Amino acid sequence: MNVVRLLVLGALRETGPAHGYAIGQLLDDWQVQTWTNLRSGSVYHALQQMAKEGLIMAGEPETGDRGPGKTRFAITDAGRASFFALLREALSSFDLIELSSGLAFLDALPDEGRELLAETKALLEENALRLQKIAATTSNEKGAPRTQDLLGLWSANLAATAGSLEKILARN
Repeated sequence: MNVVRLLVLGALRETGPAHGYAIGQLLDDWQVQTWTNLRSGSVYHALQQMAKEGLIMAGEPETGDRGPGKTRFAITDAGRASFFALLREALSSFDLIELSSGLAFLDALPDEGRELLAETKALLEENALRLQKIAATTSNEKGAPRTQDLLGLWSANLAATAGSLEKILARN
């Protein structure tokens, strides 16, 4: 799953045609750097790659007073399809960054998105319990790899994420 692609396609879907700097600014406004590992250069690379793949369309560069003109990008039908596929994948992910990126665009799939989140919540809870059971039967001897501690950490993480999804589902 490519979080950068989801964010860039989602931004273009939200705003309409925009140039790379404006997309980067929008993502900054959304504070994505606090809940992803997005780097500003990633946006420009993704734009170029997705234009080559036909997911977005590059317009003619606009003339500017300072330096080269800026190219505006618009999402294509193939880009919309890719956005929704990535969104579905993100809403079904256990990876916190991917899941967070999907939650950002949850309103794009109102009913289906809620169903996907409910399924993900159930799977998170199921896996948290499974890890707790494994941890209960595992020795926690000192030294690497501290399996019991790690299983407890991951179980708690999954349970906390499931609890957060439950709150989100209750609000929507």
